[in-house]
Amino acid sequence: MIKLKLLTIVAMAMSLTINSASAQDLKKVQHLQFDDKGWEQMADKLQRKYVYGEQGMLALFKMDKGAKVPLHQHPNEQTSYITKGSVKVTMQGKDYIVKAGEVLIIPGNILHQFECLEDGTLDIDFFAPPRMDWINGTASYFAEPAKEQPELEVVAALDIRPGDVAVSAEGRVFATIHPLGSQKLQLVEIINGKAVPYPNAAYQKNNEKATDAKFDAMLGLIFDKNNKLWVIDMGLELGKTRLWAFDISKNKVVEKIELPASLAPKGTFTQEVAIDEKNGWAYLADIANPGIIALNLKTKKAKRFSGHPALQAEDKDMVINGNVVLFGGKPARVAIDPMTLSADRETLFFGAMNGSTWYQVPANLFRSGKDDQTIGNAITKAGDKPFSDGAATDAMGNHYFTNLQEQAITKLDANGKLSQLIQNKEKLLWSDNAYLAPGGWMYISTNQLETTAAFTGKADSGKAPYYIYKFKMK
Repeated sequence: MIKLKLLTIVAMAMSLTINSASAQDLKKVQHLQFDDKGWEQMADKLQRKYVYGEQGMLALFKMDKGAKVPLHQHPNEQTSYITKGSVKVTMQGKDYIVKAGEVLIIPGNILHQFECLEDGTLDIDFFAPPRMDWINGTASYFAEPAKEQPELEVVAALDIRPGDVAVSAEGRVFATIHPLGSQKLQLVEIINGKAVPYPNAAYQKNNEKATDAKFDAMLGLIFDKNNKLWVIDMGLELGKTRLWAFDISKNKVVEKIELPASLAPKGTFTQEVAIDEKNGWAYLADIANPGIIALNLKTKKAKRFSGHPALQAEDKDMVINGNVVLFGGKPARVAIDPMTLSADRETLFFGAMNGSTWYQVPANLFRSGKDDQTIGNAITKAGDKPFSDGAATDAMGNHYFTNLQEQAITKLDANGKLSQLIQNKEKLLWSDNAYLAPGGWMYISTNQLETTAAFTGKADSGKAPYYIYKFKMK
């Protein structure tokens, strides 16, 4: 039945497509001799030819043993039908051996790679919609030479889970302690590889009841361009969302802003914060009631934007090492999480943890108090992204994501192309955030969060140490 359906699809595609190298009118029926199309050499032992129509693309791959299609992803659904030979497809931590007569259907935005296992293998692929990166020539992963992976250097090996990490202009390293782990410390400075309570021990919860004078559940933190450290306190026990700011030159609190309960009631989970020091605004991402809270740092007035589909999780499983990640006993569906601002502070970027789309919206719509409909209508797609818990955006418009399913840091460049910056399945065990630091360094906090009781419903199975790493960007 699968073969019959696929042959029907192939026949339809052949009747609706034309030669991709010539001018095309996709509204007209095209009748082609596919065998007359020349083969395109994509890589060693790998050749391709394809045709496409308005809604779909048909490709034929001819390959010999050892041929590889590097790790990549695309928004298009892919149906691969092996008519001769066999291939190995690796994705989401699992290898799929696909033999002659078998079909593999790959949903959009799933990172995957192919390896040919037999000489003379033939693979018919159908993509819906057509692969525009092939058509316009922006898919360069075939031609890229293998690049040496940057070396991960250990900044700290901790017996408690770090949340996020941030680095000051002079290179001081700070981290929150994840509230799903320890309740003793909430905010630390990493000094000589050790977690030192910051600004001092008096502010830490120390396994005691939360109070107004102490930290409760710190998570997202970031330095603004004035080297002021901002930290979001979700108040999971206290029931209050507070934004703290620190002058690290004096090691003292300079701001403590409590959001009104009408905007951030108990149960709010604001784990990401972005700071616009130029215009005096802060943006907080709430995953519990998916939304963006825009806070005027001068007037202390805030507005919540919610209800838009872009804020929600996609209905897709997160799979790590072949296992579906659960939360609350069900497959995790985590909404808006990573969020960044452009270098000029005029564009807000965001996406769901369980999401494959990176969105953008003009920040001035929040600053000028526009209504939800106006803001929602202005949201557009900035590019694709992996399932991620953290993100960073540089001054050149590149975005960097913690790729949870592939144990990697994935880059979305300014041209919309995704690539792996670094991948390490042994070390990047749930990268909670990635932070661009002075001197061309990237810092990563890793905490095995999927092993906590909140995710598994069982006893914590994480194994210390938990790491903060850094590597030199190229």
